[in-house]
Amino acid sequence: MVLPHDSEVPLRNLSVLETGVAGAVGLPGSRVYSEGTRVFAPAARVRKPLAVVRPAGQADVASVLRWATAEGYRVSVRSGGHSFDGFPVQEDTVLLDMSGLDEARLDANGLLHAGPGVRILELAKDLDPAGRAAPTGECPTVALGGLVLGGGFGYATRKFGLTLDSLVEATLVTATGEEFRVSRDRNPYLFWACRGGAGTAGVITELVLRTFAVDRVTAVEMAWRWEAARDVIQVFDRVIRTAPRELDLKLKIRTTGIDRFIDMTSAGPPDAIPGVPLVHIDGQFIGMQSEAEALLKPLVDHPALARLTIKEESYFAAMLQLVPLPILMDPAPEVFRPTRVASDFMTSAIGQGEADAIVRFVEEVQYAPELWGGAVLIEPCDGAVRDAAADHTAFPHREQRLLLQWELFNPISCSQEQNNRLDGCLRAVRDDLRHAISGGRYVNYADRLDSPSHWWAANSARLAAISAQVDPKGTLVSRLKPVAGPGSAPGS
Repeated sequence: MVLPHDSEVPLRNLSVLETGVAGAVGLPGSRVYSEGTRVFAPAARVRKPLAVVRPAGQADVASVLRWATAEGYRVSVRSGGHSFDGFPVQEDTVLLDMSGLDEARLDANGLLHAGPGVRILELAKDLDPAGRAAPTGECPTVALGGLVLGGGFGYATRKFGLTLDSLVEATLVTATGEEFRVSRDRNPYLFWACRGGAGTAGVITELVLRTFAVDRVTAVEMAWRWEAARDVIQVFDRVIRTAPRELDLKLKIRTTGIDRFIDMTSAGPPDAIPGVPLVHIDGQFIGMQSEAEALLKPLVDHPALARLTIKEESYFAAMLQLVPLPILMDPAPEVFRPTRVASDFMTSAIGQGEADAIVRFVEEVQYAPELWGGAVLIEPCDGAVRDAAADHTAFPHREQRLLLQWELFNPISCSQEQNNRLDGCLRAVRDDLRHAISGGRYVNYADRLDSPSHWWAANSARLAAISAQVDPKGTLVSRLKPVAGPGSAPGS
């Protein structure tokens, strides 16, 4: 299908898509356009794509990409859920909103066949009656497509690996509109790029993932007084280093107070002391409560423990209980504080010096009057993640121990001076931890200080070569091929 293109009236020419696809096409002012551009990140909601297309299936995706490549338009893709910086919504692009491709089914072999738009919570709900689960993230409204393409950390990562490690097959449409079935044996170079390449090779229209049988798990939630933060960080690390893969925990330290908590209408959760950071661990053990209690004893016995919940329940019930924050919905409610998210992979154990650096970061964003609050989240990336070599998939961070997620709250519109201040926070903590972090960063937590070498390390050149082969005109917007200007990829 070839559509006319008059560069002086791009919106008029894009409207012809309405007759070229079976799905919905939305121009500015339409409901489809409004829904497609109302993304999680408040700062991204002001960006104006030329049009939003909500494809009805694979044929629509191929048609749009063939047209865009022929006519010189760029195409950005969102599966649904949230990228923290709202990267899929870009100026002067056609936005493919894949949220309508959300069907999922489990076959007789325990393989999950799912569209990229299926949400994690809905997926877990569908799998629960069969006593099966897929290793996914813990944010309920994140869609499967972006999660798999970037990595996928969750509460079963140590046992079953990243979400992308469960991918066995996918259907991919390249920028030229060619359709490929990819797996370890079919088009393996594209399959490699799908697992961690963050959409640089094409648009995924179907994924096939292994699932695992699961019965009951033990969900864990704990909190400690702030004065014990350094101690708890180190005990957490020691527990993870020696625990079996069935135990997966995440440490979260958040600022609180009416002007520093992530929910602008709240000063913090019920057990918080407003204005004092909250130290919290949650996670799950795939097994019985008695086994979990023995593994958690060093944390439970800490004298500063303020709250403890250990409960044996179904995998699905545990997932609901462990949702990190009810406010992490899509799109984010207006009371969600705008948040900049960055990351670092950590190679070493956490000793006193590393704990000091993490605490200094939290205290700065809690107490510095010119800042707005934030958090640090620490989760393990050892266990099954390390079973694959660094070049086995596009995701290269296979020899790390921990993933550190830095959150910095900020105004919706950040001045250069304010961004420089936030940059300074990140650079300072990275300098303090320079001996302990690898220099690698997680592409699903992409930040303005990142570059492709941070996300893909030695895999960058191979990924770029594949992208150049299947997208020679640079039609697809990706972290590797961003749009210039506001909202473009960090590090570009």
